[in-house]
Amino acid sequence: MTVATGLKDDGSVEGSNPFLFNTVWIVLLLTIVPEIILRAFLNVDTSWMLAAKIIGLGALVGLTFGWSAIRPLRSFLVILLLIYAVEAWLFGSIISTLPFYTHTFGTGEAAALFGERLLRMGAIAVVLVALLVMGFKRKDFFLTVGNIRAPIEPVKWLGIKQPEPWTRFGRNYAIIATVILLLFMLPALQPTLSNLSIQLIVFAAVCALLNAFAEEFLYRAALLPTLLPLFGKHKALLMTAIWFGMGHWFGIPNGLTGVLITAFGGWIFGKSIVETQGMGWAVFLHFLSDFVIYALLFLVNGV
Repeated sequence: MTVATGLKDDGSVEGSNPFLFNTVWIVLLLTIVPEIILRAFLNVDTSWMLAAKIIGLGALVGLTFGWSAIRPLRSFLVILLLIYAVEAWLFGSIISTLPFYTHTFGTGEAAALFGERLLRMGAIAVVLVALLVMGFKRKDFFLTVGNIRAPIEPVKWLGIKQPEPWTRFGRNYAIIATVILLLFMLPALQPTLSNLSIQLIVFAAVCALLNAFAEEFLYRAALLPTLLPLFGKHKALLMTAIWFGMGHWFGIPNGLTGVLITAFGGWIFGKSIVETQGMGWAVFLHFLSDFVIYALLFLVNGV
């Protein structure tokens, strides 16, 4: 299976189906927006919504076997279903509550954070097998570093008027994003250096690397090959970026600010994956952001 068929110069797809396009948007929004409204604005218990998402997505996957109009979305729906059923439910809600797990990782917030990152490796394995069974090749889901010197496609509103190497843009983005994140989080957290240690730095780095790789694979590299052949680069990147951003409403940073920051970051990370044909820059840039966040949190709360 390939991910670049039918693409025009502007990144769109010849004969792109508006019905499929709208269906994907509806599905993505329904997995996030109702929970934000109920939980954040109406203070309603949403613990039941994970099961509803799994049942709904499972029904849609089943529907693709009988309704030809949405059959092209089967791969996308299967991966989305696995994200919620395997990562969020099986590993996040079932295995994480088993006695052996709570005994090992239930000794503090830092241990719990590390345990959650390890569980995501299991979800990655399941999604990886699913992609291979569906006929995707490793290059299709970008499981490689990629060409880190590949040219970035110009983006006028970002000030990129001419193609330039990802090494230059990636370096500049890393510096600017880190500074902005520090300016945003330092006043809010007010960390103290009294907790600083080699152990803290190493632990923050390991957790950041595990989280960055997991999120880049599960939320971008695994979804993009199911969307690119249908909608092209620009629409696929926008879809995954907005979905990723909305998923951080309850994250760090949270609220609308968190959504905007992570959606923009997700778009950059996805752009790097497609343009370099690998996850190298995405994982590195994501790692830097997560490392800053985890290190500051550990400086406040200890390890």
